[in-house]
Amino acid sequence: MIKHCIKKLKFYPFIILLILVIIVTGCTSNKLIEEKIAPEELLTWKTLGKGKTSIKEQEFIIEEIDSSDGFFLISPISYQGDMVLQYKIKALSEASVLIVLFSASDNSESLDLTIPKENTKNEDIWQWRKEMNHYNLTFNNKSHGYTPFFYKNISSLERDFHIRKQENIMEPNQWVTIKIGKKDEKVWFSLNDTIIFERADPSSLIGGHIVFRISGGTREEKDILAKASIKDLIIHHQ
Repeated sequence: MIKHCIKKLKFYPFIILLILVIIVTGCTSNKLIEEKIAPEELLTWKTLGKGKTSIKEQEFIIEEIDSSDGFFLISPISYQGDMVLQYKIKALSEASVLIVLFSASDNSESLDLTIPKENTKNEDIWQWRKEMNHYNLTFNNKSHGYTPFFYKNISSLERDFHIRKQENIMEPNQWVTIKIGKKDEKVWFSLNDTIIFERADPSSLIGGHIVFRISGGTREEKDILAKASIKDLIIHHQ
């Protein structure tokens, strides 16, 4: 009887330790890793389309060149699960449409994103974009005659949701702070700490790459190339 009680006493600390481990693990499992992306690192990201990138005074500059039909900057890795993307951006021309695709992947079962070759035709690039799984935020498109919108793309034929603002929210040559999140079955977008879009998404995409895109426009029969500056980019991810 005494030996049995001693064994039970020795067993209790193990149980307590196990409970503590479970509690600590449960408390920290939702904590996201903070990854700061320097301008020099952005220079290594994959590009698609006609454009160029550079660094000026610790700002990352992305811009179109002649005959461009939009210019993409694509993260080299994919991000699975919860993620918060934050950065500052400034449109450097009056026709700089700013677009972010996130959780971009080939399909719903994959985190991979097949990137078209550099010599791919513009119409094929548009088809690639339509077919991938992704969330699309377009938030500075006044020059194209539209207001900001946010949608979830399932396939070239299906969108889970598509919501739009009634007014434009940005002006050129002004810094704005962007935050984009996918966390706890919710996706959102804020500008200067004001929520612009927020949507419950219980069947959220599993994850994928981050894709920045800029696109110019036409004003008074004159083509204006897109150009933007990005700084203080931070990705919080699992």
